[in-house]
Amino acid sequence: MKKSTSWLAALLILAGGPPALRAAAPPLFAPEPPEPAAAAMVAAYLPLLAAGQFEQALQLVDLRGLRQYLLDRRLNDLRAKNRELTEAELQDISAQLQVNELNPARLQAIQLDTLKDADYAGLAMDVVGYAPAPEGAGYLVSVVGRAPDGREKPILLGLKKLGEEWLIAPEIVEELGRRSVVAAAQPVPPPAPVVAAVDAFWKRWQAGDLDEAYALHAPEYRQAVPLLAFLQQAQELIAQIGAPTAWKIVQCRPIAAGTLGLGVDVQGPNGSRPTIMVFRKQGESWILVNSQTRMPTAANAAPAGPAAPAASPFRTDLKPSLKPVLPAAEPTPAPAAARPAPAQPDAPIGPDAP
Repeated sequence: MKKSTSWLAALLILAGGPPALRAAAPPLFAPEPPEPAAAAMVAAYLPLLAAGQFEQALQLVDLRGLRQYLLDRRLNDLRAKNRELTEAELQDISAQLQVNELNPARLQAIQLDTLKDADYAGLAMDVVGYAPAPEGAGYLVSVVGRAPDGREKPILLGLKKLGEEWLIAPEIVEELGRRSVVAAAQPVPPPAPVVAAVDAFWKRWQAGDLDEAYALHAPEYRQAVPLLAFLQQAQELIAQIGAPTAWKIVQCRPIAAGTLGLGVDVQGPNGSRPTIMVFRKQGESWILVNSQTRMPTAANAAPAGPAAPAASPFRTDLKPSLKPVLPAAEPTPAPAAARPAPAQPDAPIGPDAP
């Protein structure tokens, strides 16, 4: 089973995928959950992954739905490749699959091994946003996990509602990954107008005009992602690498008719960061329909810069400071007699990702 989402699959998610996967408008990740109960489910699930409590995490997963999805997919493949099979024969095969290959205990053991192999334990996880899954099959949840050494791990979850209960639905990501692999396209050179649009976008970042960079997005992006959420992502990127000084398009792939997904490496004084941009052609113009700065860093990337102090004052202009963050000066130690006893550290939050 697919354990992670590839760079191309991430582009397909952001752009809504190929025509077979897309709804009327491309799904965009927005910070607001579909319901408070959906956010509560994700908030309960991620700490269990981070703490390595995978058996408890599986109790929040719709294994019955996953089993039915795998069974239906296997039977549909058999029907397509063996048209001589009768319905009676397919029913016999279905019964054998459910007893053997898709035995509930075996499926649960496979899922448990998958979680263990994903190396979630110890990650600090943040939810990036929620997006409707293709064909209304539930929701996708984009998460970023950060290891103690600063490496980031992208995590994609499926989420669906059964009655009044929200559950983790791995079959949503499984189906998305299966279709994305089929839809994979070869890289193409980015058109000159797209290159110019990328330059215009990051030059506004470089100048600190983040509200203008936000305004370059298509209306549907601005409807789904508030300015404040965009600025919060910008603050995180600048805190890690500093103000952008250079950028380079490293990937350009068609991900739907008239839609290009770009991988753009952004360089700052404190390191580099991969980002994603999605452009759609309208008439003779290319429109920026999505951008993501919360993407995984390469294993050999330069370490991120120091984060801004948590106690920095809130600014009403909502723009992150582009000044490099300098470490605070060490306070002069107090005399031994007057020095307070060191506070005991808080217990670690047992809690995955990103």
